[in-house]
Amino acid sequence: MPLFRHFFIGILASNRKAKNIFLLRGRLFVFSLLLPTLLTGCFGNKQNLIYETFKRGVENPNNAIEQAQLNPRFRYLKVDVNNLPALLVLGYDESSPNGVIDTWYSAYKEVIQIQNGRLVNTQGLELNWTDVSFVNAPSLTSIALVDPSVPSKKNMALRYERTRTVMPTYRANIVETVEMQVLENAPDDAPRMLKQENSADSIRWVQERVVMQTNVRTPYLDPVRAIYAVNTKTMQVIYGRQCLADQFCISWLQWPYTNTPTQQNSSK
Repeated sequence: MPLFRHFFIGILASNRKAKNIFLLRGRLFVFSLLLPTLLTGCFGNKQNLIYETFKRGVENPNNAIEQAQLNPRFRYLKVDVNNLPALLVLGYDESSPNGVIDTWYSAYKEVIQIQNGRLVNTQGLELNWTDVSFVNAPSLTSIALVDPSVPSKKNMALRYERTRTVMPTYRANIVETVEMQVLENAPDDAPRMLKQENSADSIRWVQERVVMQTNVRTPYLDPVRAIYAVNTKTMQVIYGRQCLADQFCISWLQWPYTNTPTQQNSSK
């Protein structure tokens, strides 16, 4: 798969107009919409479509994502990194003792990995979490069914231990306690589409915060926060937002978003 991505980037670099438009938007960009075209080996005369997608994206990348014609054979995430939106495609999934890990790619080699709804690895971002592991972490879907009035501080079942490494400033094996809480209402920073009446009734929100265990204040030990949306009809985590540092957050949403159960095929 890396070969396809490098080939894709090389073709775009040869097109001056496309290259200039791309440079306006930065590294993580909407042109990952077109990655499945290469994965199927059918680039052909799609170059004009790439250029048109870029033109729409320069004006409003969110509009480009919403108007894109997606290949139903693939699975997508709409990802936002500090207000830079992009579509990522599922590269592969792999089994692990703690659940399946889904690996998602942009066309510029940014990678995020999700396990059971939680972020477990990123690559190619300005700030990255790697080697994330959990000890006795309750599933988000099970916590979503907990009564929101249950105080998390008095219920140790709503806490778990997480270990992570922060890059590129190498800080390894950060161990922290994460406290979970079911929210009675959607948080302010939740996507508007998940607050709409036709969606809100089937969504429960779970929040995670780091419990500080040290007096040493560093950017990597700030009490970072995460929120998750669980569809109680399908019992799937459909949205997550994890702050990697106090002012650096990444969010992901199953795309295209629908509040009704759908069948999606793997991109393997």
